[in-house]
Amino acid sequence: MSKPQAYLLEPGRYPLQSEIELRFSDLDVNRHLNNVALVEILQEGRGRYHRASGMERASKAHTLMVANLSVQFLGEAFYGHPILCYTGLRSIGRSSQIVAQLALQDEKPVAYAETVMVTMVHGEPSAHSTDYREKMQSWLIKQ
Repeated sequence: MSKPQAYLLEPGRYPLQSEIELRFSDLDVNRHLNNVALVEILQEGRGRYHRASGMERASKAHTLMVANLSVQFLGEAFYGHPILCYTGLRSIGRSSQIVAQLALQDEKPVAYAETVMVTMVHGEPSAHSTDYREKMQSWLIKQ
């Protein structure tokens, strides 16, 4: 993934902000936030986005599946200060969508991530309904 466009590094453009506390066990041997723990924090932020946008109603027959996850580590994070995770839709396609996330600590960028998610119906990719596409417009990141 290339460097994120400048607007993607502006927290005010994202529709959802989540504050996520660090655990001491999230640190690596250098007392920095471990990269794996940071990916888990991004996952938590994505889960909060799904709940806020109504996607927690998935079922075996209809769900979203992660097809790709790309993370750029932009800076160090340390124990004692929460991560602010900003989340929104970068784009929505026929059957997929890109969830973008910006993680900040003390107003400094720590990571930028993009997750490609595909709508699945009975185990097969499926086009988004018109209702779904309309509902998700409010979750798009402002350009």
